[in-house]
Amino acid sequence: MVRPKAKGVGRQSSGGGRKRKQRDDFFDDEGEQEDFFQQEDKAASSESDSEDSDAEETAEQKRLRLAKAYLNQVKAIEAAERDPGSESDDGEGSDGEGGGGAAFGAVADKLRSDALEGMGHLRRQLAHRLQLPPLPRVADYAGVAASGGRLLRGHRLPVTAVALSADEQTVYSVSKDGAILQHDVETGQRQRFTAASSAGLGKVEETGTVADWVKRGPRLSGTASLLAAALSSDGRYLAVGGGDRKVHIWDARSRQYVRGFPGHKDAVTGLAFREGTHELYSGSLDRSIKQWSLDDMAYIDTLFGHQAEVLSVDALRAERCVSCGADRSCRVWKIPEESQLIFRGHCLTIECCRYLAGNEWMTGSADGSLSLWSATKKKPMSTLRGAHADPNADGEGAEGAGSVGGDAATWVGSVGVCRGSDLVASGAGDGVVRLWRVADAKGGSSKALEAVGGIPLRGFVNSLQLGRSGRLLVAGVGQEPRMGRWLRDATARNGVLIQPLQLQAEGGA
Repeated sequence: MVRPKAKGVGRQSSGGGRKRKQRDDFFDDEGEQEDFFQQEDKAASSESDSEDSDAEETAEQKRLRLAKAYLNQVKAIEAAERDPGSESDDGEGSDGEGGGGAAFGAVADKLRSDALEGMGHLRRQLAHRLQLPPLPRVADYAGVAASGGRLLRGHRLPVTAVALSADEQTVYSVSKDGAILQHDVETGQRQRFTAASSAGLGKVEETGTVADWVKRGPRLSGTASLLAAALSSDGRYLAVGGGDRKVHIWDARSRQYVRGFPGHKDAVTGLAFREGTHELYSGSLDRSIKQWSLDDMAYIDTLFGHQAEVLSVDALRAERCVSCGADRSCRVWKIPEESQLIFRGHCLTIECCRYLAGNEWMTGSADGSLSLWSATKKKPMSTLRGAHADPNADGEGAEGAGSVGGDAATWVGSVGVCRGSDLVASGAGDGVVRLWRVADAKGGSSKALEAVGGIPLRGFVNSLQLGRSGRLLVAGVGQEPRMGRWLRDATARNGVLIQPLQLQAEGGA
């Protein structure tokens, strides 16, 4: 038997469905209204964004604008070199008839050479264009002014390191007296940085719980002595270090102290910035090399491997650095790979090292030898023994500014390089800053060092810098060697030599 349905059930169901449908329609209408207003807001925001994008320059547009400006600048330089009397038309229409093809080829060659030089694969030939007067005899030496240079005074004790700005307009120098000076290349005016005492230099912080008789202090210099200096590529930061075991950072533009990095357990002897960055490498007598980031003002890593004191460190644009020390070795540190290449020298102490280009660097040793190395060979490509030994040193025909004599006067304590070229300079205590040319050997697979000339300078040359243009040499000189007092030349003066170099016009006789 089937029970009949209640009368009100169907009506209630249909009424509930109608109400639910009306309610859904109401919310749908409200959603459509909201969608309408949202669409209006989106349209308004898109219009404002388009206006902002028109007003603001994107990164791609900025790169394109800078590239066009650089091309126009290169074209103007090439046009001026072809016809000095002509005026540049900002590069417009240079690809047309007539000399357009030659202009385009010159610009392409210029861009290619700049790129290769930046990567370290191009070597400019500058040494054969260098014009130097013959070296005078010691008896005829009339001072640095006779050779066209200037000796800037200001340090009481020997200058230990110099740093040259990229535009070759400013020189920074440090010395054993703890002073930091800024010199103007053109005028010779100097300005002194913050006093060492107020910046915290010379204060050694003892760490650990080692017994007093086991502690190793800075052995070869006082705590206030500064032994190394480096300037960033953009000229923003100046880093100095010395006997107080810290790496001190200054703002080079305002000459204000930024901060000091502790961490080394002995004197800091070498500093180098990675080109184009604010990454800093520091070497120390504690046999370690530390890596710092000045963008973050933080410590990054410590590189271990040297078996004795690290005396010098240098870096290029690649993420690696080269170091040398008193363990008879040079080491190339590959930072990303966390590995190192070891190159053994013939002398117990390698005093200094400087990158020349790419995978090649120069070193000077305590036995007076000058060596050219390559990362592809375990032995030096060229070694010049007795680079600063004058065969007539004891006779009347001795050349240069004179020397105090002794074995320490022939130690190659500094090396300077003109990056991306074949020009090299070396300094010792024999009274001459010697200039060399890196030439291809007879076989073609190696290279050799050829003497170009010299600049007379009395005293121990503890630091050398060559401008990238090849037209300026800067030397830090003192009465004593950088790392000790094994010998003293009382006749010498403590200061910074500014020596302009004359280059013959390219293609000249």
